[in-house]
Amino acid sequence: MASFTDGTNDFTVDKAVSETTAPNVFIHTFGDGYEQRLARGINANDQTYAVSFITRTKAEANNIITFFEDKGGVTSFVFAPPHLGDKTATTSFSGTTITSSGLSSTVLSPSIPTHILVTGSSNNDGGYSIDATATNNNTQIVVTDSLTTESNTANVSIQAGIKVVCSDWSRTYDYDEYYSVAGSFRRVYEA
Repeated sequence: MASFTDGTNDFTVDKAVSETTAPNVFIHTFGDGYEQRLARGINANDQTYAVSFITRTKAEANNIITFFEDKGGVTSFVFAPPHLGDKTATTSFSGTTITSSGLSSTVLSPSIPTHILVTGSSNNDGGYSIDATATNNNTQIVVTDSLTTESNTANVSIQAGIKVVCSDWSRTYDYDEYYSVAGSFRRVYEA
């Protein structure tokens, strides 16, 4: 399930998430059709995600649009695409440590992500940067932000995530009090 949160509301996008990747390449063309190519930087693949929220209540559509407007295409947030790992389990939060069972086989596999998304928690819903200097394992993930202490909170979802900005969005008035929202998320690389 692809999702993100504003810290109060958890938003799950519709199932048809489309990912587009385009290599960012310097190309120098010589005579007779010869050319040289060089990747632009270490993160040379531009990734975008087309997301939609079809037939949502007016209140939910307004919350999504308000979130996008508040970010303004400038401030990034953590998005959990559907192809990355996730785990729903009883979870505890203390200091900068998230404790939950089965993390290495789901969230941290096949490689340790740089960000995670937490939803279903009373006080800690949000996107977090993983502390790469800490030992992250099957039961614990250390993040760079302080967490509110919670013990044994049931049904918390922890998802591997990436940083994105919403570069554009639109709202469609479906019928009565139901609306659809569509947006484009562009992956960004930052702490």
